[in-house]
Amino acid sequence: NCGLLDRARDLFRSMRPKGVKTRVDLSESVTQTVKAEDLWSLLQPNTRTYNTLLKGMAEVGDIDGALDLAKEMKQTGLWDEITTNTLVKAAVTALEFEIAEDILTNHTVTINGERGVGANSQNSRVRKSRDHPNVEAYTELLDGYAKSGQLEKALGVMQLMQKRGVEPNEYTYTCMVGALARNNKTRQARKMIGYATEKILSSSSSQRRRNTLTPTFNAFISGILTENSSSDTESKGQSSHAANVLEALEIVQEMQDLNIPPNVVTVTLLIDGLGRCNPPRCLEAKDLVQHLEFTTRPPRASYYADILTDSNEHRVSLSNIKIATAMIRAHGRANDIESAIQSFERIPNPDVVALNAILDACCRSGQLKLALEKFGEYVSFEQWRNQINDMAAVAKSGTTIKPDVVTYTTLISALLQLRSKAATKRAVRLYDEMKKKWWIYPDTVLVDTILTTMLSGGSFGFEPDDIQFTLTVLQDASGLEWEDGQYEKRKKAVRSILVGCSSEVWKNDEFAYGLQSTDKKKEADEDPLFVKKGWNRIDSGFRLWGGGNTEESLDWTRSPIDGVEDGKSDLSAADSFLASKGWNDIDSGFRIL
Repeated sequence: NCGLLDRARDLFRSMRPKGVKTRVDLSESVTQTVKAEDLWSLLQPNTRTYNTLLKGMAEVGDIDGALDLAKEMKQTGLWDEITTNTLVKAAVTALEFEIAEDILTNHTVTINGERGVGANSQNSRVRKSRDHPNVEAYTELLDGYAKSGQLEKALGVMQLMQKRGVEPNEYTYTCMVGALARNNKTRQARKMIGYATEKILSSSSSQRRRNTLTPTFNAFISGILTENSSSDTESKGQSSHAANVLEALEIVQEMQDLNIPPNVVTVTLLIDGLGRCNPPRCLEAKDLVQHLEFTTRPPRASYYADILTDSNEHRVSLSNIKIATAMIRAHGRANDIESAIQSFERIPNPDVVALNAILDACCRSGQLKLALEKFGEYVSFEQWRNQINDMAAVAKSGTTIKPDVVTYTTLISALLQLRSKAATKRAVRLYDEMKKKWWIYPDTVLVDTILTTMLSGGSFGFEPDDIQFTLTVLQDASGLEWEDGQYEKRKKAVRSILVGCSSEVWKNDEFAYGLQSTDKKKEADEDPLFVKKGWNRIDSGFRLWGGGNTEESLDWTRSPIDGVEDGKSDLSAADSFLASKGWNDIDSGFRIL
């Protein structure tokens, strides 16, 4: 859970394997004399131990390690339905869908409680619950196919579940509805919603069961309001997005008719959809929140309990941090900075997401100065450090937010767009602060923002400090995850711009920042301009001055000339100049007289 999978593996391997019969004495006298790391050798792993380590492998997609561990579990008789579900998750995370299907084929528990194919008879008992033991694994596979764009395969999993007697649950329906909606199959998605509603409420019509259907409706709304979606039928005279927003509002009304309460996620999705209309429909979004605030209000006792505990995380309200953040984004798209500020000020304790939203709204509205003021008001490394060390200092210093890379990307991008030297210097200072104070490293978006500004020219790009900054950013980018060839493409673009630049920063730091060509020695001996033009260093024999290497020439240059001391003639000085440049004394044969 904390990213120390290798450490977990080591501890697991240090435990006593199953089958070793030794008496374990964990009395106080023993634990005081045995080292902590030696205690693990006194312990024997059980099914839960194996499944816990298997879960860690599944999170990172280590399918090879997971299969080896599962094989060991099968040999020791520790395989159960949780093992099957976790192993399928590992395969799906690694995008090994065929392996996931094979696991389900061999280890699906039958609904009558008997031994499934390949399952251990001792551990394949069906739990007495409404869900099939392996429904989680099938849902994981279905969702994996859906998110990878293989909708037909996802539908095939649903058919396979029906064939094997694995009843879908609300999570299965949620994944399937979302996949259909994202792929513009809105009719099929709505039919699936109707079927899921009837199926789930048929067993129990309690309010708790109705609440479990809210995520399924949210999946439909999220799917049709994604930026690349369009409805099967588009209303006449309306844009595709506007038609989808109308259908989303109809779904919310249908939820209320079925007494299925919209939650904060529902409202946030609708606000975002209304905010992306052209023009943004911010007033309708605000009215919608105020309407749902009263229609979805919890029971009176629960409502006042939320007020007393100052917890509105799950209540629909304009002061809810997620809803207020969505309103800030909508007002930002409308360039209504005053309303965005009002929404931000409604939040009792804003977080970094809300801060990023208000900074983006300011920058969109051309209020960069206001954005920097808000940044200075809520971001202070010193206050944040004191806040960590002394929680009592929070009340004195006010709300201090730890920024992230999005915070700095928003401000740096806006500053660089001004294309002025002062703004560029401020952007460089913010970049240094981000790395040196907060230990935040750039992502690919920030790197591309800076490199694009540099390559586009303007007042930023060819001053020594600008070049130094660009090379530093490019060096930082080398540690990021890029698609194949993308980093080399950017490095080549920077080289093509800087190679003709006469700045000494470029010439001196070319090797330091890893921009040299493969043949380092050749690159070091050649001027960047020669590299760019493809010129070589073959001596043409041409010299600006004559001279000669004969004794006669040497005697002549050393002879006194009227008005000049011995050895101090202008011609002698000229020969010294030639020697300093490495030019030779081959006689071209040309003489003035």
